Amino acid sequence: MFSLTKRQAAILLGVVLLCVGGWMLYQHYNQPEPVTAESQQQAETPAGVELAAQNAHITMLQSQLQEAANQIAELKNKPPDTIVKTVPVEIEKVVIKEVEKRGANFAIVTDPAQPDKQVNLQEVTSLPAETPITLNQYNVFAYKKVIRGVNVYPDWSKAVQGKFKLDEVTADVSRRITKDGKYLGVVAGYDFRHDYGKAGLRYSF
Repeated sequence: MFSLTKRQAAILLGVVLLCVGGWMLYQHYNQPEPVTAESQQQAETPAGVELAAQNAHITMLQSQLQEAANQIAELKNKPPDTIVKTVPVEIEKVVIKEVEKRGANFAIVTDPAQPDKQVNLQEVTSLPAETPITLNQYNVFAYKKVIRGVNVYPDWSKAVQGKFKLDEVTADVSRRITKDGKYLGVVAGYDFRHDYGKAGLRYSF
């Protein structure tokens, strides 16, 4: 057990407040950007998806980046997730609403009329209000293909006595079955209290 002097406590409090204030400022000036405008060619590459993920403050594995890029490339000659048709001032709001509706993590928008050119959303929003806008929207879901888990259940009646004893241990492996993060898998474990093993299915959403 140790104690702090008033001066030490004041310094510690000041450091904590400074850290909290710095973190809040960082969050304020580094807001996630759920919409990234790219050329069609850029959107079809892992680097293009990674740029959009970084803008949205999302971390993705290389395999996830490649998968998302492949899916966008496959849609090249098909209708994209969404075709955005709106007026300039509403463009970003409409895209974000669609991202939330689909349960996606972020979106990439491209110009179907000029696939080689990156869309400049600032220029788009400054166009005359009556200008019709049409963009392709690709929603990206940052979910792993496979997730694994281990669950440990201690005997809390023993824990309060300062003893450690396991009640049950389980492990599970699940594979993603939908783009929006639903998983189906198997779980197996052992119940030490009743001395038997068990197995079953796991559905995560």
